[in-house]
Amino acid sequence: MKRIFLALTSTVILASINFSCNLVGAKNQESMSKEDSLAAIANAPIIQFDKEVVDFGTLTEGDTVSHVFKFKNVGKSPLTITDVQVQCGCTVASKPDHPVGVGQEDQIVVRFNSQGKAGTNKKFVTIYSNANPPQTVLAFTAIVNAKDSNVPSADASKK
Repeated sequence: MKRIFLALTSTVILASINFSCNLVGAKNQESMSKEDSLAAIANAPIIQFDKEVVDFGTLTEGDTVSHVFKFKNVGKSPLTITDVQVQCGCTVASKPDHPVGVGQEDQIVVRFNSQGKAGTNKKFVTIYSNANPPQTVLAFTAIVNAKDSNVPSADASKK
């Protein structure tokens, strides 16, 4: 029993010493990385969108609409978009598969399928990149009128 207690106590003491040594080393690295971080921020790419919010207006349920969000890299280094996340399965977004150079323009295409989305819709698309800031949120709105399956179409009423 004493051996188990002694072994357990020794392990805890050694782990504490190791942890505190790592903290001291981390503090020195933190001060160096702070300077590096400031330099990285100053030289980071900056993504600038022509428009970040779009109104698709009034749609009929089942309509699919899209918008091209154009952007420019106005920063000091190449821009890499690492991920584009959409809010739900009704929205699909594409991203450039290559870095966007300084001063260059590109686009993100967003498509919205209104099937099953009757009512007022506000959806968000989050862009993740190496830019400053690293996340940009795009948005769109649409009012979707329910498709009434009991109303005959214009062609059916002519017969």
